[in-house]
Order: sequence, then structure tokens, then C-alpha cells
Amino acid sequence: MSTYYIASQGKQQGPFTIQEIEVKLTSQKINWHDYIYDDKAEDWVLLMEYAPFTQLFNKSFQTPLAVVKDKPDVDPAKKRQWFVLKQNNNYGPFSKLDLIQMLQSKTLHEYDFIWHENMTAWKRLAEVQEFSVQEIRLLFDKYSKKKDANDKVFFRRKYVRAKVDSHAIVHDKKKIYKSVGIEISEGGAGLMIEDGEFDKDQQVYLHFKPAPEVPAFNAICKIVSKKGNIYGVQFLKISAAAKTYIANYTKKKAA
Repeated sequence: MSTYYIASQGKQQGPFTIQEIEVKLTSQKINWHDYIYDDKAEDWVLLMEYAPFTQLFNKSFQTPLAVVKDKPDVDPAKKRQWFVLKQNNNYGPFSKLDLIQMLQSKTLHEYDFIWHENMTAWKRLAEVQEFSVQEIRLLFDKYSKKKDANDKVFFRRKYVRAKVDSHAIVHDKKKIYKSVGIEISEGGAGLMIEDGEFDKDQQVYLHFKPAPEVPAFNAICKIVSKKGNIYGVQFLKISAAAKTYIANYTKKKAA
């Protein structure tokens, strides 16, 4: 019988059988955000991500999963089969197009967990092939040409974005963090922040060092997205001069 090691509260425990781990989960001696060592992946993964526990995990929700059976001929992108994990509960079912709209509006993020009944385990959206850049681009090509307003899925961003390579400093009134700017627009920036841990909606202060065609500037920002150590920030306060330079830079890059 196979046995497994788990990591809970910073301590390794085990070995345990699958059945013993299920008992510990049910009795809440360990929780779904503890880790199990996956021999096949040769890595530690969350218990909620480990396929043998998926059924038990789905039974743990206060709100049961409400699987919907759409008509056989429904557009696959409109099939309501996707569930989203938020605050330890499930929401859905949503269609693929619903999730893309949620991504655009920042109510869903690449690091959030999603699932449908044909998946063996919950996965982060960024790990699901159906939401890869290539797949979303194909859907964009299809639905951006639709004349019916009900089929409009993608919307234009308020500000043009452009790649940038510039060092920056981020601070939260407590600590200074080194950062690299990787994307910029009049409304915000994409930053790779070293050794930082910020929450969504947290306010931070940014000093953007000079980059080609973009001068140094300061801004008060709000964290709006996170993927690993990549953060999206929205400019709350920035000088008009800096905004003009950024606008000219992004428009030139987009041309």
C-alpha cells in the first residue's frame, strides 16, 4: 500500500496512507492548503490539487457543486461547466467566455483555482491549456468579429500597453523592494518585485527609474493583480508630464 508525506504548519508528517490522510482532512487535523509530496511530479502540491482527494474536496464546500447539463449542440466556449474557487467556496458554473470576461475585469486572476467535472483535480487557471494565450487569441479572432452585441466578449483596454525594461523601487512605508518594470501604460504598470508579498488593493509607492523614451517618475499605486512575483499596479497619482511621456511611448510601440 502506497504511503505519503504531508507538510502542515511547517512540519513534515508521515508516512500516511490515502485513507489516513482523508481521516485527518475530515477531522480538520490538517487542511486543504497543506501540502502532500507527489512522487510523480517530484514536488510538493496542495492537498486540494491532488487528484485522489478531489471528490472529498468537492464535498467539503458549504455550497454543493451545481453541475449544469447544457444542450449537446451548445458552443463549447459557452458551455457552463467551469467552477471557480474563492474564499474556500465554489462559484459557478460559468462558461469559458465568462471566465475570460472575469479575467479582463480582474475579478478572476491567473493564480485562482478552477475546475470542471472532466478534470481530475483543481488547477490554477494559468496551468489550464484552455486558457493559454494561444487559445484565448483564437477566441478573440472568432468573437471580436461578431456583430451581435450579445456575442461581444473582449473589450478594448482603456490604455495602450507596451513592454518596457526598467528598474524600479517599490515601498510600502515599511520596507523598500527592488523591482523591474516589464510593462507600462498610462494607467499602470506590470512589475516583477523581488522578495515582496503584497495583497490586492494594497497601496504602494513606486519610483520608476529612467528607461529609453520614458523618464524617471514617482507614482502612488494600488495592487490590482498578482501572479507569482509579477504584480499589476494601477496608478492612483502620477504627474501629467510622466503620463504624457508614457502615452507617447506606448502609442509609438503599438504603431
